[in-house]
Amino acid sequence: MLKRYIFVILLTLITILSPNAFAYSVSVSSSGSELPHGSLIDQLNENLRKQEELRRKLSDAQAKEKTLASEISYLENQIELTKLKIEETENRLEQLVGDIGTVSGKLEETKNNLDFSTEVANTRLRQLYMESFSGSLNRFLGSSSFNDFLTKKKYLEAIRNSDLELLHQLDSLKNDYSQQKNELEDKKAKEESLKANLETEKANLSSEESSKNYLLSATKNDERVYQGMLAQVQNEIATIARLLGGGGVRLGPVRRGEYIASQGNTGCSTGSHLHFGLYLSASPNSHVNPLPYLNSGSISWPMTGYTISQYYGQQWSPFIPPHNGIDMYSYYGAPILAAADGVAYLNTDNGCPGVPGITGSVPGKWITIEHYNGWRTVYGHIQ
Repeated sequence: MLKRYIFVILLTLITILSPNAFAYSVSVSSSGSELPHGSLIDQLNENLRKQEELRRKLSDAQAKEKTLASEISYLENQIELTKLKIEETENRLEQLVGDIGTVSGKLEETKNNLDFSTEVANTRLRQLYMESFSGSLNRFLGSSSFNDFLTKKKYLEAIRNSDLELLHQLDSLKNDYSQQKNELEDKKAKEESLKANLETEKANLSSEESSKNYLLSATKNDERVYQGMLAQVQNEIATIARLLGGGGVRLGPVRRGEYIASQGNTGCSTGSHLHFGLYLSASPNSHVNPLPYLNSGSISWPMTGYTISQYYGQQWSPFIPPHNGIDMYSYYGAPILAAADGVAYLNTDNGCPGVPGITGSVPGKWITIEHYNGWRTVYGHIQ
């Protein structure tokens, strides 16, 4: 009876611990992520080739003369490039979802093997504990013959060797499980990152399509109107650079919230509004987004009851620098207030008369306030 019991245990352990029994789970970590289907790889490669071609066209367009036709072509290429980026991200997400499914399946298989091996190991530990109370002398005395004793001894040695192999396999399974779990977490984190990128790209696409539609609507597909819009931006940039350089008529000290001018439509303007800019020094390149400073109370809003028509950084053309201030309006003649204490100066510009779409009167009027901390604020198109 004892021989049969030991023989059954030995066969069970040898079967469990044979290389084939653990080949699948041990090889999981070394196999890595499965490659996507060949057609998906081909799609990605073709997508990337088209993206590179469009980037070259966009780069070439920057060096060409700025015309409405070239602007529309540029925007259309940019829109197509963004669509390709969206398609690329969606393909990579599709691949990643497949990888996550594969790794999840392998992880579950490894966990099942680990649980089973742990159960077997616990059973053997309990047996070893019970066998520890029975010495070699008892086994010899309990044997029917010397050959019977040698057979028992041989089986026990085989079982102990199998126990050692079981412990090694158990340790290997634990390592595989940990690696596969980390791989799965990494892929899920990458999936979330790709999803966020996808939302950003979709927002970019919407913005680019809006820019194209705005340009077509604002210019009415008229090259003269387009050139007028370019002239307005270029004039504004040049005027502000001159204002920050000093000069103008000194109006004197002003206090925060004090009335300094009224909303108007002077200079190179397409309608009644206030252009408000914040500069951290006298350099034209020191402009910053005024919104955080306004919202924090570092400076106060120059108007009440306003509507913002163009934010900082927003621009209708990729060919011109980002908007260096905030455009806002309330009503024609609405009071304009100093954003902080300082010394105010009145300046004028020659506008851009004769340019289609420009309704502002000449000369354009601006106020610059030099603040005591070195900052500058500018207020443009005032009356």
